[in-house]
Amino acid sequence: MTLTSPNRGYPLERLEGNPGSMSWWSSAFSRVAGSLGELRTTVQSATDLDGVGASIRSARSKAQEVASALAAEIAEAELLAGVLQRYADAFSSSAEAANRLIDDIESAHDSLASASAAADEAGLNALWTSRSGEPADVRRANDAAQDAVAARDAAARDLADLWEQFESHYSAWDAAYDAALAELAGGAGPAMTSQAQNLLDQLLAADTPQAVLELWLAHPELQDEIARAHPDIIGNLDGIPYDVRGRINRERLEALYNSNPTGEFGDQIDALWNTLVQGAPPPLLVSFDPDGSAQVTAALAYGDLATATDINVLVPGMLSNVTGMGEWGDSARALNAAGSNIASVVWFGYDSPTVAEEPSMQRANDGAPALRAFLLGLDAVHPAAEKAVIAHSYGSTTAALAIGSRPDALGVDQFIAVGSAGFPSDPQILSNLQNAEGLRMYATLSENDAWARIGRDTSWGGAHGTVPETLPGMTEFGSDGGRADGEDLAPTPGHAAHSGGNGPLPSGDGEGYLVEGSESFYNIQQIILTGEPGTEMDGEGSESGFWDLPDWLEWLPVDPYRT
Repeated sequence: MTLTSPNRGYPLERLEGNPGSMSWWSSAFSRVAGSLGELRTTVQSATDLDGVGASIRSARSKAQEVASALAAEIAEAELLAGVLQRYADAFSSSAEAANRLIDDIESAHDSLASASAAADEAGLNALWTSRSGEPADVRRANDAAQDAVAARDAAARDLADLWEQFESHYSAWDAAYDAALAELAGGAGPAMTSQAQNLLDQLLAADTPQAVLELWLAHPELQDEIARAHPDIIGNLDGIPYDVRGRINRERLEALYNSNPTGEFGDQIDALWNTLVQGAPPPLLVSFDPDGSAQVTAALAYGDLATATDINVLVPGMLSNVTGMGEWGDSARALNAAGSNIASVVWFGYDSPTVAEEPSMQRANDGAPALRAFLLGLDAVHPAAEKAVIAHSYGSTTAALAIGSRPDALGVDQFIAVGSAGFPSDPQILSNLQNAEGLRMYATLSENDAWARIGRDTSWGGAHGTVPETLPGMTEFGSDGGRADGEDLAPTPGHAAHSGGNGPLPSGDGEGYLVEGSESFYNIQQIILTGEPGTEMDGEGSESGFWDLPDWLEWLPVDPYRT
């Protein structure tokens, strides 16, 4: 199996070419151009023949025809000479450098695979030991897991550094190859004008999504040109209007879907396309990155973002990927149906953690900047809309890190955490969350939810062990079943956002946190509409859960409960 580079998808294959031979042919074409030039000079002199008569006139005419024809041949020979030499130079400096890295990358890839397997095994061992082992055993297991993860991360950095070098050399060669083909084809294909290239450079250099939006709106005559040339950039650039991004990304996804990709990647593309085309009206694909991360990332917008007065952003947690966007889309549509002028975005814009990765902050550290940029872009394009972030499980960890990264909470008005794996324990993040003007926070934890509690307990060094339900200023709401408007509301049976409970651990009966008909989801709808939950904590119809026991793993450094 051929390896491919992580960011650009370049195959790890030897680039074939002979720069010496190419230079020889370049010189040969230069000699041909020179000889033809001398011939043209000679022929051109025939156009100045003295005399009169039909023969002389015919000779002069023929000489002019030949001289004109030679001009085109000389230009072609000069083009071939220049293209070959420039490509030969690029091959020597870039392709050969990429070739020299192949063996090192293959060796580093094998080392990372071994280190990753060891880290997964150590992480799972630490997770299970934390629930049943002695304190000393737990500490040893956690230490072993951290050492294994450190070794894995070091191997990953070594491989990433080699890939970065490879991609840099490969990209330079690839650009030279494309340039050579474009020159040989006479510049065929859509090229950007200098004005469009200048605008693209400004868009990419803009400091904020607001600056991106202002630049984009100021140059309507260049928008289609840039979008055609660089749909991958414009479809994901925060600050570009969402209807533009939706149209571009749909075309990109459709082309990829029609190419019939296979394997896990193909499954994700199929699921995303099917989610996009189902239901009416269809959602907008407002971000789409099929190959820039460990899994396909995307965001789907349900409802009319342009006219919405309330916009919700749903953020998934552990083990989530785009194959589950359909049920998240159901939640988004149900949120929109709760009132008028509501739109909801399902944001799968980061690589969610595995069970072994969940105790670490790494996935949150990687995902928070992407979510931060998305929320700032949303605020730039729709500053007047009320904005809520609804985050489940580890998604609330990532969202808390993003929203708490600035004192203004990125323009978010409501932050709703369900089944949280714990907020980051960074004092500055917590201070920003609690003191941001206009931000209100809400949280719920089902008494049947084991995995959220385990996530808080097992975060390494308590990195995301902060219990959101007990933070000052936090409004807690119920998810254990209740009654409202004369109707029974279902309890959340475990940790799932939609279906499922706690895996092999005990679970109750009912619907997930974000399923319509559950107490949790009813309260989220009421928070969006009124700013307050719709049921009373531990009120009528609530149930006691298996996992809300006062002595459950009480020796651990984190108290996982709301009480």
